[in-house]
Amino acid sequence: MDIVSKETAYLQAGIPDLKDYLLSEELYWPITARGLQLPRLTIGGLLLSQKRLAGAGQHLPSLDAQLESIRSGRLAAWEHKARREFKARFGLWQNYIADYQHAPEQHAEAYPQEVRYRVMLHLLREELSGEPEEQQALAQLDSLLRNALVPTEFIWGGGIQGAFPAEVYWYLYGNLKT
Repeated sequence: MDIVSKETAYLQAGIPDLKDYLLSEELYWPITARGLQLPRLTIGGLLLSQKRLAGAGQHLPSLDAQLESIRSGRLAAWEHKARREFKARFGLWQNYIADYQHAPEQHAEAYPQEVRYRVMLHLLREELSGEPEEQQALAQLDSLLRNALVPTEFIWGGGIQGAFPAEVYWYLYGNLKT
């Protein structure tokens, strides 16, 4: 399945559940779409899908409007969930970087997949009204990452590079040393 189809399916399956998700205690909400295997619904997942679709030049005004309507109508619940997810995604990213530092030859290859946590952290940070408590630790991880990154072309491919400028998403323009 190509990026556009995958991200569109995720948004189409997730947005109808978004109100219930925001009011639940669940951080990772299961969603299904006609037999497709989709990641669990999270705010970071929705934001990443939107961003990747924008990068592919795909604009889904109806889905974007629905998402924004729910977000603005439940702003406190949205931010609470985004803050919880930021903390969870930070933990996953921190663990990956620690694993990489411990055994680079075993973990460098997974970087193009694992870096999605770092992208989600960026997108989630934009949804928060104040600085997350993990912000300083994230800056330290970024410093470690800059020292381990070998510059390359955009690592995700799929024609979505336009939504991820190198000055902001520098970590998508390199691979880890082994």
